[in-house]
Amino acid sequence: MRYFNLTDGDPSSRVEVLDEAARNCSVPFRARPADRGRAVRFQHLDRYFAGINVTQTALDNFHGLRSANLARRDPVPRLILTVSSGPYMIEQNGRLDRQRSGSMVPYWSRDALRLQADEPTRAWSVTVTIEELGLPYLFLRDVMVRNIGHSPLGPLVNKYLTELAGLPELSRAHAASLAHPTIDLLRALLASAGGDESLSRQPLSRTLGMRIMLYLRSHAGDPELSADKLAAHFGISKRYLYAVLAGMNVTLGEWIRTERLSRAARALANPANALVSVSAIARRSGYPDHSSFSRAFKQQYGCTPSEWRLLPDTDRSFRQTPLTLLDIAEADSETRD
Repeated sequence: MRYFNLTDGDPSSRVEVLDEAARNCSVPFRARPADRGRAVRFQHLDRYFAGINVTQTALDNFHGLRSANLARRDPVPRLILTVSSGPYMIEQNGRLDRQRSGSMVPYWSRDALRLQADEPTRAWSVTVTIEELGLPYLFLRDVMVRNIGHSPLGPLVNKYLTELAGLPELSRAHAASLAHPTIDLLRALLASAGGDESLSRQPLSRTLGMRIMLYLRSHAGDPELSADKLAAHFGISKRYLYAVLAGMNVTLGEWIRTERLSRAARALANPANALVSVSAIARRSGYPDHSSFSRAFKQQYGCTPSEWRLLPDTDRSFRQTPLTLLDIAEADSETRD
C-alpha cells in the first residue's frame, strides 16, 4: 500500500512532484495543474490485490495526459475502470465523458488518454490486464469511455470498489484472495453493460454469492428484507438462494439478526447518538418493534440496550462480527474450488 499527498511538499515544487507521482502510477502518465494560477490537489492511495491495482484519489485543478508514444510502450494492455464522485473528464479515441454528478468509465492503456478535474473530485480506479479480464477487445471497444454506471451492476460495483480501496492493509495472501472475485465482478459489469447475455452469464453466476452478500449488507436495515424479496431481486428461486448461501456457510435469518444487532450495538455505543432513543436506533437497524429488539439484544449481549449504552468501552464485547468484504471474497472463493 502506497500513499501520496501533494500537500506534504514545498508549494514551489508541487508541479514537479505531481508529474513525478503521475509517472510512477501503475499506468504512467504526465500531470500538471489545469490552471497554473491555482493550487493543485493530489492525494493518492495505491494498492495491489495480486495483479489487480486499486487506487483512491482526491483531485482538484488537475490535468493528466498519457501520450500516444507513452501508451505504445506499454508492454501489457490493461483496462482501467474509474468511478468518480464529482466532475471528472476522461477523453480517449475521440470519446469524451464529462459528467458533473460522477460516472463509471472504462478505458484502456494502449491509446492516448486525457484526464481533468477542475473542481474537487474523488476517484476510485481498478486496473486489470485485458488477458486476465478474458473479454475480447472488439467487444470492450464498444463500452470504452462510456458511462456504464447506470447498468444493472453499476451501483454494486461502485460500492464494492470504494470498499475495496478502503480496506485496512492486508497480508499478501488475503489481498490475493480478493483478485478473482474482483475480476469476475468487473467481467460481469462490462459484459452486461455491453448487452452480451452470453458473455455475462458465466461471470454473473460466479459472482452471485458475493452480490447476494453485498446486497444483504446494504439492505440489512430494511425491516421487510426476506428470502422472498432477496430471491425476487436476483431472479432466482428461494431454494437456489438457500443453496448459494449454504455454500458460503451463511444461514440467512441468523446472519440478518446478527448484522442488525451488531449495527444497533455500535450505534448505541457511539457518543454521537447519546440523545437518540433506543426505539429510533432499533428502527434504523431493522427492528420496528421495540420489545422484540430488546429481547433479541439481551439474548445476544446479556444486557438490555439501555444497560449496554451505559457500559464503559472496555466492558463491551461484540460476540459476532459483521461479515466483511474479505470474508465475502474468501467464502466466494471456497464455493468455486
